[in-house]
Amino acid sequence: MFRKSLFGASSLLAGIGAALVLIMMLHVVTDVFLRFIGVPLRATIEIVQAWYMVPVAFLPLAYVEKINGHISVELLSQHFTERAQEWLIAAGSILCALYFAAFTWRTWHDALGKFEVGEMALGDVAVLVWPTRFFLPIGCGLITIFLIYKAFRLAIGDNSLLAKNPDAKLIE
Repeated sequence: MFRKSLFGASSLLAGIGAALVLIMMLHVVTDVFLRFIGVPLRATIEIVQAWYMVPVAFLPLAYVEKINGHISVELLSQHFTERAQEWLIAAGSILCALYFAAFTWRTWHDALGKFEVGEMALGDVAVLVWPTRFFLPIGCGLITIFLIYKAFRLAIGDNSLLAKNPDAKLIE
């Protein structure tokens, strides 16, 4: 049940990120087209920077970890036994989880501070940006949970999360 919820949440956030890529593309293409006509959209840069780029970068983090899509270099570890590799990945997952937990905590407090002051980006027009500050702790918080779960599963000998399609294990 926990695994299914965790996988579902990571897929949902990745889906939101993917949808925002499409919306960003339409927004920018529309702005470019309208610039040729002489009536560009206002605040495109501010909206793209805050409302599209931040969630596109941070919301899919857990999903990328789920599909083992992060960059890895196996120069030495490829020569280890399979169990030693699992322990190494588990240890790395714990270290990464500690980093992302600290990052989650810090960005959560920053987001609360920006919420309190009602942060806005000032350009052609004022754009409300404080809500976008919460994308960081949401994305980083979920990858923290995922990394801890992954380390635990590897520690007890379940290497199903190392598959390129771990969703296949959901059908058990």
